[in-house]
Amino acid sequence: MYLSSPASFARAGEFLMTITMKTPTAIQFGAGNIGRGFLAQLFHESGFEVVFADVAEPLLQAINNRGEYTIQIVGDNAEDVPINTIRAIHSRDVDAIASELASSQIVCTAVGANVLPHLAPAIAQGLILRHRQNSQPINILLCENLHDAASLLRTHVSKHLPEAERDTILLKTGFVQAVVSRMVPAQTEAEKAKDILGVRVEAYKRLPIDANAIVGDFPKIAGVEPVSNFLAYVERKLYTHNCAHAILGYLGHSKGYNFGYEALQDEEIRALLTDVLRETGEALLRKHHFDPETHQNHVLDLLHRFENRSLGDTCLRLARDPIRKLAIDDRLVGSARLCELEGIEPTALVIAIVTALRHDDPSDPSTLKLQATLAEHGIERVLTELCGLPSQEPLHQKILNRWRQTA
Repeated sequence: MYLSSPASFARAGEFLMTITMKTPTAIQFGAGNIGRGFLAQLFHESGFEVVFADVAEPLLQAINNRGEYTIQIVGDNAEDVPINTIRAIHSRDVDAIASELASSQIVCTAVGANVLPHLAPAIAQGLILRHRQNSQPINILLCENLHDAASLLRTHVSKHLPEAERDTILLKTGFVQAVVSRMVPAQTEAEKAKDILGVRVEAYKRLPIDANAIVGDFPKIAGVEPVSNFLAYVERKLYTHNCAHAILGYLGHSKGYNFGYEALQDEEIRALLTDVLRETGEALLRKHHFDPETHQNHVLDLLHRFENRSLGDTCLRLARDPIRKLAIDDRLVGSARLCELEGIEPTALVIAIVTALRHDDPSDPSTLKLQATLAEHGIERVLTELCGLPSQEPLHQKILNRWRQTA
């Protein structure tokens, strides 16, 4: 074949680029609501092929058979977002995971913190293969609801690396924590039956990540925001978004509301929630020096997002697992302690905590355990053992006094 014109040379160049260029890949551990309904959108919009890794066979089959699905954005800026250039592999297929990881550009997890140790062997094999092929550094985004998810996965992966190569491989691997704030309600059985891959989400798609944990060059990904003061964003999510959402559930259920957006229309509930956000907001401003106007706009936007009827968030879902949410370092008691440490009186938070302690949901094992402990051992034992508040701590006494006043 002879090329005798500029057009011929151009076509030949395009052909060579087509056969030599490979679409960059993002491995997404977890094909659940956050994986499909949030992270895959960010990767897709950034030009990545998304390789889902999961154990749910029906999901894997649907992804590979169809090769596409639709995210339904509901509420403000409603639209249908098609997600394609996708495929799936089983997360227990160590060889397949290793092969993909060796040549991928980014790895992400959204599986639940208790699953992370089970991913470690396959991730380790992929890192070993990548290292021996002299590939570039790789970053693993951890989109898990656990403060130290990055160190947890790093520790477990380290155990499966050969001692002679361990340090070198770890130096080339970033374990990067992320703060997920997009609200993705659980899909109903009817919705799953209609479309196993479809998912309803809100439009919000910002993903702050820990800039200090990044290794090497980080790919440009839509919505991803590397921040150096990462702890500030973690605590803002926990003590603003998570705190307010849980309290909306407890207050709403206590007054007989089904959905969170209904509870937010109640003047008494909204007033108390506003007071809670004022208390936590002032504490966060003092500790992390957020810009006051920026933080207030964040709070107002959050309340507006809570009003999204299309998400269908129930009060019971928001209130689920009160024992975890009342733990000393979690969204309720943790918020109140932060306030006290920063010199803010947590008056509204104490009211909300007592409401959470009285929460009644027979379908939730955590609630049943909480109420059984209260009935058998009393409030002081619960505050000491479940909430982690010693009897001599002022917050213990404040909650106890409120409990007794409203008995």
